[in-house]
Order: sequence, then C-alpha cells, then structure tokens
Amino acid sequence: MTTIRIPGVKSYASKGETYYYLRRTGERVVDPDTQQPIDPACDLAAFVARVDQMKAALAGLPAVASAKAGTLLTLIEAWRGHDGLDGRPKRDPSLEWTQLKPATQKSYERVIQPAGGIDRKGNPFPGGYLQRAIKPRLGAIALVDLDRPMIVRIRDKVAKKFGFWTGNYVVTVLRILFKFGLLHGHMEGENPAEDVPELKRPADMPVQHPSWTDPEFETMLADARRRGWTGVVRALALGRFAGWPMGDVVNQPLHAWQDPRLVYVRHKAQMPKVNSVKAPERLAEILRATAPPAGAPRLVVNQAGEPYTEDGMRTMVWRLCTELAKAGKVRRGLNIHGLRHSLGKELYDLDLERDARKAMMAHVTDEASMVYERDGDRSRKADVAVLAVDLKHRRKKT
Repeated sequence: MTTIRIPGVKSYASKGETYYYLRRTGERVVDPDTQQPIDPACDLAAFVARVDQMKAALAGLPAVASAKAGTLLTLIEAWRGHDGLDGRPKRDPSLEWTQLKPATQKSYERVIQPAGGIDRKGNPFPGGYLQRAIKPRLGAIALVDLDRPMIVRIRDKVAKKFGFWTGNYVVTVLRILFKFGLLHGHMEGENPAEDVPELKRPADMPVQHPSWTDPEFETMLADARRRGWTGVVRALALGRFAGWPMGDVVNQPLHAWQDPRLVYVRHKAQMPKVNSVKAPERLAEILRATAPPAGAPRLVVNQAGEPYTEDGMRTMVWRLCTELAKAGKVRRGLNIHGLRHSLGKELYDLDLERDARKAMMAHVTDEASMVYERDGDRSRKADVAVLAVDLKHRRKKT
C-alpha cells in the first residue's frame, strides 16, 4: 500500500484503504460530481487538480478560523467549544454543555458537528446531520436570517436524507441550541425552532423497536450462552425482565444488584431518583448464575471484566440477531430496546394499572408509559369492555 504525501493534505489508512482530507478544513478529497474518493495512486493529476481547486475555493472564502460573528457556526462553537485541532485557538465549552451527560453530548454532536475530519485517534469522521444535509456552510448561515420557515426547510432536508426521526431530532437540538443563544445574547427575538411541528411517522414504515416474542428471546439468550457471552446474557435479561434501556444496561454499577432487588438511578434521568424494584424470579436466577468477576466496575461486563459501551453492546446483539435471522430462527430487525417494549406489552396485557406499570418501567409521565402500550392486545381489552357493557344491560333486564 502506497501513501502519497501532498502539502496541505492529511492521509489516513484503515483496513487497507487510504483516505485523504484537506488539512485546513478536514474536508475529504472527492470528485465534486460523483462524490467518490479520488485515488492519487490511480490518477495523481486529477487528485492534485481537485486539491488545488479546493484550496482555491478556500482562498475566496473566509477561513473557518475567521467565521463571521453571528453565524450558526459561531453559536455552535460558543455552546460546545472548539478543540483547536485545525490550528485555531482552542475554545472551552459552555457550562451548559459541560453539564450535559456524555451520552447526550455525543447524541447532540451527531447533529451539530460542523465538518468531517480526523479525530484525536486518527479516525475519520463525517460532519453532523445538519452539515451533511444542507448545502450552505454553517459559517455562512447568519443567525438573523433564521426563522421558522427556514427551520422547517432544514427539518425537511434532513428528513429526506436521513429519515423522519432524524429530521425531528435536528429540530429538537436546534431548539436547545437557540435557547442557549438567546440566554447569552447571541440572538434576539423568539426561538425560531420553538413551534416547529414534528413530522409524522410514515404509515408504512416498520416499527423502530419491535417487541420480541418469548421464543425469540429464549433463542437469543440460549445462543449468547452458547458463545460464552455472559455479559450479553445479563443485558438481555435486564432488558426483558427489568425493562432497562441500553444506557442503564451498560452503565449501572455492580451494587445496583442487591439480591433480590435492583436499586438504581436511571442513567439519563433529568431528575435523579432512586428506583428500587424486586427482580422477577427469572431475572434473579440469571443474575445469580452469571455473576461478573470480583472488582468488576459495572453490573454488565465482557469476558475480560471490562464494561461495554452502548455501541459495543448494540453490535453484539445485532450480530446475534443477524446470524439467527439468517438461520430463520428470529425476525430481522430485533434490537435490545425492543425488550423494553416486550415488558411494556406484557405489563399492559396483564391488566396492571398504569401506576404499577410506570413504577416497574421507571416512567415519570403517563405519556411515556403509553408508548409501551402500542403492542398490547387491544382486542382482548375491547372484549373486556364489551363484557362489562353486557353485564350492565343484563342487570337492567332483571
């Protein structure tokens, strides 16, 4: 493998492939028409011509370092800070940003990351959804030009490229960003994203987190055991019988299991509250049989006793599902959050009152609880209602 060095261009090699980026902006060197990478080893002249073209374009534009005050880019950097990797002075993040949980910061970064480039570990990364979906550079969008119709157009562009959920999420993040901007005097007037409505889920779109059937759960659990993935076994059991979302599955400390109870604080809770729930018998049996090594930092760890990341656990479950789906043993598209929906459906079908279901699922509002009723057996509920009506009218006859 040959790496060609050109002034102003940074290269990165991964899995036998070499990627090239303009050092000044982190922009990848691609053909402007096809958006395909240009390989200098195959066509050096075209590669050099494209790099010169990119440098010439930069010469006619204000550098990122001198982005005009009052732009969307400057507001983003006032909020999240700037790491200084592109030669500009480093800028510390705001207090509002540092008070966010790391998982929330990571989620917001997927939306507002200004441009692609190379991270501190040398890995390439793309820009956020916002920059990848709209053509103007973030440094060219003036805050004074932002209004509700423009945010709607941004929402729609992102939704067309990445899906309706992402379009709605971009509006949510922008609403929080603009709230920060108004609070600190970067903007005036009203929040332009405040009353932008959400796009509705397309009627023919598959459910994002389908509930698992009991046979599917047992099949996945048995295969995880066969592979010796005790951490995944624990994760599946906690999702199915405690209704824990991914953030809790991989982040709860070892002492969250106080046999026979789970005593924990939700990982993403806005208002921390200790939840104490007796573990269902099946879950307690699995937790007792899969105890992690002494000194493990988390309730769920891998074979080496190290904690999983959320992405790492998702990958493990995805691998299980993909291989078992190919064998026709489970449906495609199952994910670990679907286990939380499985529990919500089960609690609903057991005719438990909503307060009991909210306590079990650690929900605060009725609205949150109602999301997990979607897969419940509404036909059976309707039959119960009809039975009550019939009983009333029989009494009237007598």
